[in-house]
Amino acid sequence: MKILKLITLLTAILLPAMSGLLKAQTLIPNGGFESWNNYTGYSNPTSWDTPNSALMGIFLFGKAVVYKSADFHGGTSSCKLLTQNIAIPGSAFNAPGFITLGKLHIDIISQTFSVDGGVPINDQPTHLMGFYKFQPTGGDSCTVGILLYKTTAGVRDTIGGGLFSAKVATTDWTHFSAYINYTTPTIPDTMNIMAISSAQTDMHAGTALWVDDLSLDYTVGVDRQDPAAGISVYHDKETGRLIVFCEFTREQSVNARLYDMTGREVYSLNPVSVANSRIIIPCNGFGRGVYVLVVQHDGMIFTKKILLGL
Repeated sequence: MKILKLITLLTAILLPAMSGLLKAQTLIPNGGFESWNNYTGYSNPTSWDTPNSALMGIFLFGKAVVYKSADFHGGTSSCKLLTQNIAIPGSAFNAPGFITLGKLHIDIISQTFSVDGGVPINDQPTHLMGFYKFQPTGGDSCTVGILLYKTTAGVRDTIGGGLFSAKVATTDWTHFSAYINYTTPTIPDTMNIMAISSAQTDMHAGTALWVDDLSLDYTVGVDRQDPAAGISVYHDKETGRLIVFCEFTREQSVNARLYDMTGREVYSLNPVSVANSRIIIPCNGFGRGVYVLVVQHDGMIFTKKILLGL
C-alpha cells in the first residue's frame, strides 16, 4: 500500500467516532398522526394546518376534508384526506384534502390558497418516507412532498425538495420514499411537508388518501466540525449513487478517490474543475461496510467516512 494512501486512511480512521458523523435526526412533528385537536364539527392533526377551519366556516354548506382515521399503519390512528364537493347557493367546487406543516391561507371566494412557513430543521435528510393508501376517482392522483428552505439576510430560498405521487389505487398500507434533491449543500433552517388527495386541476369528489408514520431518512451523516465540512456526501439508495456536494470558495481542479477499509481503491475520478457543484459516484456494486472518500482540492486532502448498507 502506498504511503500516501496509508496516511490518508489512518487519518480518516482517527477522525471523530462514527457516531459523531451520524447527526441526530429531525423528527416530523406528529408524523404518526396520533395527536388531534378537536373543534366544533371537525378535528385537525396537532402541528398540521388543514382547510377544515375555512371550509367548515361556510354557513350551512361547510364540509371537512381532513379526518382522524381508525384505519392506520401504526399506533391507533392515521390521517385521511378526502376530496369533497362543496355546494353553496349559486356555485359549487371540489376541495381536496390537504395538510401542511406550514400555514395555509384560503380564499373561498376565488377558490385559491397559498402556503408559507414551516418547522425548524438544522440538518439534511435524504428522503421523506411514510406509508399510504389511496382510493382515486375519475383519474385523480395524490401527492406527498417536502420543501426545505434557507433564509439569508431576510430572503428565503428553496434549497431542496422531494415529491411522491401516485395514481393507482392501493388498498393495503404501502411504503413510499421521496428522494430529496438539493440545489446547494447549504444546511436548511425550515422544512415544510404537504400532502394532497387530488393533485391536479380536474379534481374529483370522493378521492381519498390516507397517510401515516411519516419520517425522514438519513443515509449518510455529515460532521460539520470536520475539516472537510465543505464536502457533503449523500447515498441515494434508490438510484445506487453517492452524491458528493462540493462547497469550495473558488474553482479548482479536483481528484476524488474512494477506498474500502482494506485500502483497495474502488472508484477514481480524473481531475475535474469543481467549485459549488456535485460529483456523482455509482456505487451499486459496492458491498456493505465503511468506505473512505478522499478529495484532493487546491493542494489539500479532505477525507470523509461513508457507511454503505449499515
